[in-house]
Amino acid sequence: MSVFGTLWQLFERGGWMMWPILVASVLALTVAIERFWMLRRSRVLPGRTVDEVLRLVRAGRIDEARAVCRADGSPFAEIALAGLDWWGHGFEAVREAIADAGRREAPRLIRGLGLVGTVASVAPLMGLLGTVLGMIEVFRTISLTGPGGGEGLSSGIAVALLTTAFGLSVGIPSLVLYNVLSSRAERLVLAMEAACHEIVRSAQPEAASTIRAAAEPEGIAAAGGGDR
Repeated sequence: MSVFGTLWQLFERGGWMMWPILVASVLALTVAIERFWMLRRSRVLPGRTVDEVLRLVRAGRIDEARAVCRADGSPFAEIALAGLDWWGHGFEAVREAIADAGRREAPRLIRGLGLVGTVASVAPLMGLLGTVLGMIEVFRTISLTGPGGGEGLSSGIAVALLTTAFGLSVGIPSLVLYNVLSSRAERLVLAMEAACHEIVRSAQPEAASTIRAAAEPEGIAAAGGGDR
């Protein structure tokens, strides 16, 4: 008999609780594969785009930087574009726009990870529940038919424990995947914050110019008042 056939026999012997655990494992694996694909650095924070946008911003070529962000469409580009759209309104406006865009983009990076974490927590519990239900059935049978041979009792207990083993075999990898993906998402968020901070810093001279321009009429008026 093939390995697959043996596993299928064990699965069937585990009882109906094996099916919810199997469904949970498929969901967790699907989300994990999708997140591994979406959380690639080349997609979230493409190095060429970051370097090009920062170079254009430092050179004061804001319209060209906006065009690069629109053409790229990565999460970093969306955040950077939000700040660049408010470039003419001063440093505080740029900083607030980038912060707001970052708060919108960050949850998208961890979307679905809650499901993986839930499976990591719930799958062992479902396995334990299946074992408890199996043990209840074993002892109910014993109460009706008598203890019989020890071999039959041990066989029934072994079958009941299959769900716990299956639940743990799903829960442990799910927990590892959740931690790995959460760590990757966190590193990407921090890297985007660092890159966007450079854009905010580049906006500071603009803010200083705005403040000086606003203060000049007051200074002139005060000087004129002194002459009078």
